[in-house]
Amino acid sequence: MLARFKELARDIQDKARGSIKKTHEEPAPKVVPLRRPAPERSFCDPNGKRPCITVCAPGEGCGCGCEELRQALEEALERSGLEIAVGKAKTGCPGSCAMGPFVGFPQKGFFYVNVDPRDAGLIVEETLRRGKLLFPYLSVNPARSYRQDILYDRTTGMLAAIDEQVCMVEVAKYFLDFEEGLSCGKCVPCRLGIKRMHESLGRIVEGAGTMEDLEQIKVLAHTMIYAAHCQFAMASSRPVLSAVSFFEDEFLAHIQEQQCPAGVCEALVEIQRKKAFRERMAVPKKKKKGK
Repeated sequence: MLARFKELARDIQDKARGSIKKTHEEPAPKVVPLRRPAPERSFCDPNGKRPCITVCAPGEGCGCGCEELRQALEEALERSGLEIAVGKAKTGCPGSCAMGPFVGFPQKGFFYVNVDPRDAGLIVEETLRRGKLLFPYLSVNPARSYRQDILYDRTTGMLAAIDEQVCMVEVAKYFLDFEEGLSCGKCVPCRLGIKRMHESLGRIVEGAGTMEDLEQIKVLAHTMIYAAHCQFAMASSRPVLSAVSFFEDEFLAHIQEQQCPAGVCEALVEIQRKKAFRERMAVPKKKKKGK
């Protein structure tokens, strides 16, 4: 079946795509994976007492002013005397995000979008010091977000997490958990595509995933974008494709190392716990010297 989908995907890309794309109101955006910096040590505990905020951190080629916003927030915090850590949010963005820089509040569970660096002082004074929400910046559009720790833009394929303790593999599965039961089942790419991707992601988060599962997810996601009868398949597969494209290192860690870098996937956490226990037991104990 996977081979058949691969042939179908190649045929679609090689032949006249126009006849297929006419069935959609808008073309699927091209998701180009960008190199992300190596994950840093956790700076913020969403459940901890130390206050913290995050700012989007896309790859090279983004002109949204994320770094300028980060510097402006750090300067405003220094002037105010507030000891609040400013970290980097997990961000997968092709560089064409229409929302501009965003600020995440992990301990509060919301985002500010389209934030101008010149408004950093306002955010520090009103939101961080006085605890007031600035509704012009608050992300409340359901087309952009599904849960409080995730920011997703359907138009550009931008996918971001509020902090580094969010597992993007689990996020991809979360989207399919939501979408799997909504397919009408009239076309094969959607009916079988969602089911097979969901099965592959299930194996990956359980520690039984393989590289074939990862390849199948990529092939099915592209096939569902171009070969399905309606836009539901495109909308369902696009966040999964963004997760695989921008956060492939997390998928590889789950598959090759059976490790969840964010410590979210319970099955993998248990596997690592047992592995550590076996390693400790394998170390020979030193005999105590007789008196």
